[in-house]
Formats: sequence, C-alpha cells, structure tokens
Amino acid sequence: MTPAALRITVVGAGAIGGFVGAKLAEVGEDVTLVDASAEHVEAIRTEGLHVSGAAELRVRPPVFVPAGFERPLETVLLAVKAQHTADAVEWIAPRLHESGCVVSLQNGLQEPLIAGLVGAERTIGAFLTFGGFYAGPGEIVFGGEGSFRVGELDGRASDRIAALAELLEQAHPVEVTDRIMSFAWGKTAVEAWYFATALVDADVVDIIDLGERLPELGELVAEVAKVAAAEGEPCVPIDGFDPNVFADGDAEGEAASWLAQRRYWDGHISRRSGIWRDLAERRRPTEVDGILAPVLEIAERHGIETPRLRRLIALVHDAETGELALGLPALAALTA
Repeated sequence: MTPAALRITVVGAGAIGGFVGAKLAEVGEDVTLVDASAEHVEAIRTEGLHVSGAAELRVRPPVFVPAGFERPLETVLLAVKAQHTADAVEWIAPRLHESGCVVSLQNGLQEPLIAGLVGAERTIGAFLTFGGFYAGPGEIVFGGEGSFRVGELDGRASDRIAALAELLEQAHPVEVTDRIMSFAWGKTAVEAWYFATALVDADVVDIIDLGERLPELGELVAEVAKVAAAEGEPCVPIDGFDPNVFADGDAEGEAASWLAQRRYWDGHISRRSGIWRDLAERRRPTEVDGILAPVLEIAERHGIETPRLRRLIALVHDAETGELALGLPALAALTA
C-alpha cells in the first residue's frame, strides 16, 4: 500500500507536526494527532487546533496522549524534538504496521536513529525550512513558507515517495529528492549557527547586520560541512545558503549566503529561532544534544577536529541551566 492509502498519525503536534496535521485534516485526510502534553491534547479536543500567523485555520482531528492511543500505526509523521526521538520511536515500533513507515519531519540527523529502531525500509527522510512555534495549548503560529523535500534513504525513486509527496503537497509545496541526507546535513550546518544566535538574545537579522561575529558563525558552519563531506553526504544549499563555501573559504560565496539568510528571515513572522524560544521563553532544554552531538561523533570517526562546535554545545548547556546569560558576550565566548 502507498502512504496516500494509509491512515496518517502525527506524533508530536507542536509547531511542525501541528501545522502539517492541521492542513491535512482541513482537506479531509484521515489524520490523528498524538502528543505527550495532556494540556495540549485536551485543548484540541475541546476547542480545536488553531493555526494563526501566516496561515489561519481551525480543525478538530482525533487527538490522543500516547497512553490513550491503541490502534496500529500506518503512515507516521514524526515531529517530536530531537532529544525525544528514541523514546518516541520505541513507542511507535511495536505498533507500526509491517508496511507502514515513519517520516521524520525533524531537525538534525534523525533518520539513522529511526532506521536503527524500525528498519531502513520503513524509514523516510524529510527536510523542511518552513516553521512556526507552539504558542500555547491548542495554539500554533505558522511563521511562513520555506523549502520541503522528501526522499528514500537510499535515494531511489519509489511509488510510496511519489504518493507521500502528493499527500504532503496539500500541506506545503514539496519536492522529491534522491539526496535527502545531504539536505539533512545542509540544514544541520545552518542549525549550528542558529544555536549560536540563540545565545545573543537578538533578532537573527540584527546579528547578521552587526557583522562582527559572522566569522565565528561561519566557522561553525564550516565544521559541519567538512564532516558532511567526509561522510559522503556533502551539504546542499539551503534556501540560498551554501555551507560548503564556508569550508572552502570562499568569501564571495559567504557574503551571498548571509544575504540569502537575511532574505529568508525577512520573509517570516518570527524573527528568532525556536532554539532561542526554548532558552529565553520556555526555559527548557534545547535540541543541541540531538542535533549537534551526533556531528561530533561522526567527526571523531573521520578524524576531523570540531573545536567550535564543542565549545558551542558547552555554552548552550550553560545557557540551559542559567549559568550563562544571553547576550553578545555569550557569543563572544565561542572564541574563548
């Protein structure tokens, strides 16, 4: 069976899962939401899931906490935070239909972890740069459109990928790619410098315009790009931002990439990353260990030094515990 013929379960009904699930429910697809927040689930049951911002809709799909969900899983859109991937997939695995699949709508390099738990043949990769944020129980803010790709892990063209793309097109424009992990690596390189901007407590465009810390931010990008190339999955440009030019020392390409990122952020409602929101507003752990720690492990395997990434992870941990105050001095600490 193809994904279009199967029931869809969104696991993690936050900013991304909530938006995609709401859009699919709006057009009549068989969508069920599963989320760990009982408060969020109850709000959706009673008032519906409300999406505002760059899109406006309210839907009332079936919604459950994991303990209250009993039926088999078929097409799973996984949208939990990176640090919760293993727990979520361990819950999914015994319930997943033999012909079912898990589609990772997540940040970082989650696909290998998922494949290790449910099998590569039941894992589908995805990459996206549209975004938003969870505003409260039953409330999602959609920040604006971006890029969206889906693909088989081995790059082959398949009927299920074509059907999945047709399904997801109803939520956001999407393309099929034969290089899904190169897209995942490209986004991970972008996310590396997003973690650094979250330490500043300022809008991303303002940090770009300030300019004085762009060399250090570029070094973070370069470290990820070098690891990706060694892994055989060189980064692809993300919304005009090319991580490879930072590894190559291409000053002209770097300037063009920063300009592309400025255009991207100018086109979105939110001016700061979800990482900053986790640190400054929600006061909770970020995805840093789920997104950047795997890069360090792969770098060690290839004998690649990643001092800037290591320092960044330590600084983010300090910010999570309150030991590091957000501001420009925090970013300057990258060079310490």
